[in-house]
Amino acid sequence: MSGTLATAALACGVRRAAPAAIASRSFRVAVIGSTGRGNYGHDLDRAWLEFPECRVVAVADDHPAGLAAAVKRLGVRQGFADYRKLLDEIESDVVAICPRWIDRHRDMAVAAAERGRHIILEKPFCRTPAEADEIITACRNTGAKLAIGHPTPYSPKFATLQRLIREGAVGRVLEYRGRGKEDRRGGAEDLWVLGSHVLDMIRHLGGRPEWCFARVTHEGRPVTKADVRDGAEGLGPLAGDGLSALYGMADGSTAHFASSRDMAGRPSRYGLT
Repeated sequence: MSGTLATAALACGVRRAAPAAIASRSFRVAVIGSTGRGNYGHDLDRAWLEFPECRVVAVADDHPAGLAAAVKRLGVRQGFADYRKLLDEIESDVVAICPRWIDRHRDMAVAAAERGRHIILEKPFCRTPAEADEIITACRNTGAKLAIGHPTPYSPKFATLQRLIREGAVGRVLEYRGRGKEDRRGGAEDLWVLGSHVLDMIRHLGGRPEWCFARVTHEGRPVTKADVRDGAEGLGPLAGDGLSALYGMADGSTAHFASSRDMAGRPSRYGLT
């Protein structure tokens, strides 16, 4: 996806996520990054500079050199080593939580939501269902909206595909088939880091899944507790170098996602069919 499309998608996400601020056509954005621990995601800090209705007002980064670089890059006057201090001292409509590492996503998102700030959060979401529930509860308590950094559904191309399916131009959709990148991260890590994009597209096309069957393997056998390891980049506990999942979708179709480590095709099979 081109940088232009990605930034346009982010802007659409903010417009959907911050209804109270839409009337003013002006958004104050606070940016949280962490140099060396996920940095600023997929340009979630600089994306705002493309839109005159968005103004970055401050940035937080716990890495001194990274903070100095971000202050200069974003053209802001105020930088903070502690994101909580930023949230307490700077008024903003939206908080961009940019680190790709997710071990602090829960803490950052809850802190922003508790202050009533709308959030755009780099994917993956968080480490556990319990953390997800805590973030959702914090958002519901204050009315804060949260969007995950899955930009593809905001693409004009995706809207065209949705319309063609809705109008029956491609007939009844029977199956969605997705694969991960299947590089060294194949299996559970591939699902967590990259498969979320594919599954998000399937959900926007086929609705919410109503059932799921899945098999997760390690070296060809079903995973056991002994296979659990700490995932890279703060992902939390993971197991499995191969997986296959089948979902029953709300539109009556079935969706399949699979990934196996070190099986990347040329060209890559990563994506959705």
